[in-house]
Amino acid sequence: MQLRQSPPVAEEADFALTYRFGPYFLDVAHRRLFSGSDVKTLPEKPFQVLTLLLEADGKVVERHTFFERLWPGDPVGDANLTQHIFMLRGLLGEHGGDNEYVLTVPGKGYRLAMPSEKKLGLAMKGSCERCGRVLKPLDEAYICSYECTFCPVCSDAMARICPNCGGEQVARPRR
Repeated sequence: MQLRQSPPVAEEADFALTYRFGPYFLDVAHRRLFSGSDVKTLPEKPFQVLTLLLEADGKVVERHTFFERLWPGDPVGDANLTQHIFMLRGLLGEHGGDNEYVLTVPGKGYRLAMPSEKKLGLAMKGSCERCGRVLKPLDEAYICSYECTFCPVCSDAMARICPNCGGEQVARPRR
């Protein structure tokens, strides 16, 4: 008797992992932070700090957790973490104690001040955002990391660059 092998289980890394919080959209795979048409590529440590805060979903991330995850085995002090939190706050537009996104929890660590939405994969809209053509589930279509959706004709006309966010449009995966 021969056993059937199960198909491999897809891992999170196989999908486009994104987070939305406030006016921001984080494309994890490309380490890009979108806010409207503004796009920033995040330096490694501020990206890791932000990712830990987003994974915690509003809960406090203790200082020791940052040290264990960002600098495993390296002897670093609070100044390193504080500097990267400062950099992240600057990237999020926080200045001079105006901490709208990253809150300090005295004696413990940091937390994200607002809810976030984690998403695996992209959701295509039902029509082209340029010409309005209805896009059925099996139609060829193109989508950017901000989930802007276009028919092939419009996508070709825009050289596969999204006019809304400046992101690259890719062919919608078949489901």
